[in-house]
Amino acid sequence: MPAIRPRPVAAGAALALAAATALLSGSATAVAGPPDPADPTAVVAPAGCTVNGTAVAGTVVTGTEGADEIDCPAGVPAGTVVSGGGGVDVITITGVNAGTVDGGAGTDLIGIDGGNTGTVTGGTEADIIDLSADAVANTGAVNGGAGADFISVEADDAGPGSVTGDADTDVCLFDAEPTGPADCEILA
Repeated sequence: MPAIRPRPVAAGAALALAAATALLSGSATAVAGPPDPADPTAVVAPAGCTVNGTAVAGTVVTGTEGADEIDCPAGVPAGTVVSGGGGVDVITITGVNAGTVDGGAGTDLIGIDGGNTGTVTGGTEADIIDLSADAVANTGAVNGGAGADFISVEADDAGPGSVTGDADTDVCLFDAEPTGPADCEILA
Protein backbone atom coordinates (compact mmCIF):
# COMPACT_ATOMS: atom_id res chain seq x y z
CA MET A 1 0.00 0.00 0.00
CA PRO A 2 1.47 3.42 -0.95
CA ALA A 3 2.30 5.92 1.82
CA ILE A 4 -0.29 8.59 2.44
CA ARG A 5 1.07 12.07 1.98
CA PRO A 6 -0.83 15.19 3.04
CA ARG A 7 -1.96 17.32 0.17
CA PRO A 8 -0.54 20.88 0.26
CA VAL A 9 -4.02 22.42 0.17
CA ALA A 10 -5.16 20.29 3.12
CA ALA A 11 -1.99 21.10 5.08
CA GLY A 12 -2.47 24.84 4.43
CA ALA A 13 -6.10 24.66 5.52
CA ALA A 14 -5.10 22.85 8.72
CA LEU A 15 -2.52 25.54 9.47
CA ALA A 16 -5.06 28.32 8.86
CA LEU A 17 -7.57 26.54 11.12
CA ALA A 18 -4.97 26.19 13.88
CA ALA A 19 -4.08 29.90 13.63
CA ALA A 20 -7.75 30.94 13.71
CA THR A 21 -8.37 28.71 16.74
CA ALA A 22 -5.39 30.24 18.57
CA LEU A 23 -6.62 33.77 17.87
CA LEU A 24 -10.17 33.00 18.96
CA SER A 25 -9.04 31.21 22.12
CA GLY A 26 -6.89 34.18 23.13
CA SER A 27 -3.64 32.19 23.06
CA ALA A 28 -2.23 34.40 20.31
CA THR A 29 -2.47 38.05 19.41
CA ALA A 30 -3.27 39.31 15.94
CA VAL A 31 -0.70 41.49 14.22
CA ALA A 32 -1.98 44.86 13.07
CA GLY A 33 -1.58 45.75 9.45
CA PRO A 34 -0.26 48.92 7.85
CA PRO A 35 -1.96 52.25 8.53
CA ASP A 36 -5.02 53.23 6.53
CA PRO A 37 -3.96 56.28 4.46
CA ALA A 38 -7.61 57.37 4.30
CA ASP A 39 -7.76 57.58 8.13
CA PRO A 40 -5.04 59.91 9.51
CA THR A 41 -6.23 59.25 13.09
CA ALA A 42 -5.62 55.50 12.87
CA VAL A 43 -3.25 54.18 15.52
CA VAL A 44 -0.46 52.15 14.01
CA ALA A 45 1.17 49.25 15.83
CA PRO A 46 3.83 51.12 17.79
CA ALA A 47 5.01 48.44 20.19
CA GLY A 48 7.26 46.31 17.99
CA CYS A 49 7.52 43.57 20.61
CA THR A 50 8.00 39.84 20.24
CA VAL A 51 6.15 37.11 22.14
CA ASN A 52 8.09 33.85 22.21
CA GLY A 53 10.11 35.07 19.21
CA THR A 54 7.09 36.04 17.10
CA ALA A 55 6.67 39.71 16.17
CA VAL A 56 3.54 41.32 17.56
CA ALA A 57 2.42 44.78 16.56
CA GLY A 58 -0.41 46.83 17.96
CA THR A 59 -1.28 48.58 21.17
CA VAL A 60 -2.01 45.30 22.99
CA VAL A 61 0.77 42.72 23.37
CA THR A 62 -0.41 39.57 25.16
CA GLY A 63 1.40 36.41 26.15
CA THR A 64 -0.17 32.99 26.46
CA GLU A 65 -1.45 31.18 29.55
CA GLY A 66 1.89 29.34 29.67
CA ALA A 67 5.45 30.56 30.16
CA ASP A 68 6.36 33.39 27.80
CA GLU A 69 9.30 35.51 26.79
CA ILE A 70 8.16 39.00 25.78
CA ASP A 71 10.78 41.38 24.43
CA CYS A 72 10.15 45.05 23.58
CA PRO A 73 13.51 46.37 22.29
CA ALA A 74 12.23 49.90 21.59
CA GLY A 75 10.38 50.50 24.86
CA VAL A 76 6.61 50.62 25.37
CA PRO A 77 4.87 53.78 24.13
CA ALA A 78 1.99 55.49 25.95
CA GLY A 79 -1.32 53.81 25.23
CA THR A 80 0.28 50.37 24.76
CA VAL A 81 -0.45 47.46 27.12
CA VAL A 82 1.96 44.54 27.52
CA SER A 83 0.46 41.63 29.46
CA GLY A 84 2.23 38.38 30.30
CA GLY A 85 -0.94 36.37 30.82
CA GLY A 86 -0.63 33.19 32.90
CA GLY A 87 2.50 31.20 33.61
CA VAL A 88 6.04 32.22 34.44
CA ASP A 89 6.84 35.12 32.12
CA VAL A 90 10.02 37.04 31.35
CA ILE A 91 9.20 40.54 30.10
CA THR A 92 12.14 42.64 28.91
CA ILE A 93 11.67 46.31 28.01
CA THR A 94 14.72 48.07 26.56
CA GLY A 95 13.92 51.77 26.60
CA VAL A 96 11.29 53.74 28.46
CA ASN A 97 8.01 52.21 29.53
CA ALA A 98 5.39 54.91 29.00
CA GLY A 99 2.53 52.41 28.69
CA THR A 100 1.25 49.62 30.94
CA VAL A 101 3.18 46.44 31.72
CA ASP A 102 1.33 43.71 33.64
CA GLY A 103 2.97 40.38 34.48
CA GLY A 104 -0.40 38.68 35.01
CA ALA A 105 -0.88 35.40 36.85
CA GLY A 106 2.24 33.41 37.71
CA THR A 107 5.68 34.34 38.99
CA ASP A 108 7.14 36.85 36.56
CA LEU A 109 10.40 38.67 35.88
CA ILE A 110 9.91 42.17 34.51
CA GLY A 111 13.05 44.05 33.50
CA ILE A 112 12.87 47.65 32.29
CA ASP A 113 16.14 49.27 31.22
CA GLY A 114 15.33 52.87 30.39
CA GLY A 115 13.01 54.10 33.12
CA ASN A 116 9.30 54.11 33.79
CA THR A 117 6.81 56.90 33.16
CA GLY A 118 3.86 54.52 32.87
CA THR A 119 2.48 51.72 35.04
CA VAL A 120 4.13 48.41 35.97
CA THR A 121 2.25 45.68 37.86
CA GLY A 122 3.80 42.36 38.84
CA GLY A 123 0.61 40.35 39.01
CA THR A 124 -0.88 37.79 41.33
CA GLU A 125 2.19 35.89 42.61
CA ALA A 126 5.76 36.54 43.75
CA ASP A 127 7.41 38.66 41.07
CA ILE A 128 10.74 40.33 40.41
CA ILE A 129 10.64 43.84 38.95
CA ASP A 130 13.99 45.34 37.97
CA LEU A 131 13.81 48.98 36.92
CA SER A 132 16.95 50.81 35.83
CA ALA A 133 17.80 54.06 34.05
CA ASP A 134 20.74 56.37 33.40
CA ALA A 135 18.91 59.33 34.93
CA VAL A 136 15.50 59.26 36.67
CA ALA A 137 14.25 55.69 37.04
CA ASN A 138 10.58 56.13 37.92
CA THR A 139 8.10 58.93 37.43
CA GLY A 140 5.20 56.51 36.99
CA ALA A 141 3.78 53.78 39.23
CA VAL A 142 5.26 50.37 40.12
CA ASN A 143 3.09 47.86 42.01
CA GLY A 144 4.27 44.36 42.87
CA GLY A 145 0.73 43.00 43.24
CA ALA A 146 -0.15 39.99 45.37
CA GLY A 147 2.69 37.71 46.45
CA ALA A 148 6.08 38.34 48.05
CA ASP A 149 7.73 40.58 45.45
CA PHE A 150 11.24 41.92 44.95
CA ILE A 151 11.42 45.38 43.36
CA SER A 152 14.76 46.94 42.45
CA VAL A 153 15.11 50.57 41.33
CA GLU A 154 18.62 51.25 40.03
CA ALA A 155 19.50 54.82 39.08
CA ASP A 156 21.20 57.95 40.40
CA ASP A 157 17.69 59.33 40.99
CA ALA A 158 14.91 56.90 41.96
CA GLY A 159 12.37 59.52 40.89
CA PRO A 160 9.10 60.86 42.26
CA GLY A 161 6.96 57.92 41.09
CA SER A 162 5.32 55.48 43.48
CA VAL A 163 6.67 52.03 44.36
CA THR A 164 4.26 49.73 46.18
CA GLY A 165 4.87 46.14 47.15
CA ASP A 166 1.17 45.50 47.84
CA ALA A 167 0.09 42.29 49.62
CA ASP A 168 2.53 39.92 51.43
CA THR A 169 6.11 40.65 52.47
CA ASP A 170 7.80 42.65 49.74
CA VAL A 171 11.39 43.82 49.39
CA CYS A 172 12.18 47.10 47.65
CA LEU A 173 15.78 48.01 46.92
CA PHE A 174 16.75 51.55 45.85
CA ASP A 175 20.16 52.81 44.67
CA ALA A 176 19.07 56.33 45.62
CA GLU A 177 16.51 57.48 48.18
CA PRO A 178 13.09 57.60 46.50
CA THR A 179 11.40 60.99 46.41
CA GLY A 180 7.99 59.47 45.69
CA PRO A 181 5.93 57.18 47.91
CA ALA A 182 7.50 53.78 48.65
CA ASP A 183 5.40 51.20 50.49
CA CYS A 184 7.21 47.91 51.04
CA GLU A 185 7.66 45.79 54.15
CA ILE A 186 11.43 45.83 53.68
CA LEU A 187 13.11 48.94 52.24
CA ALA A 188 16.82 48.98 51.51
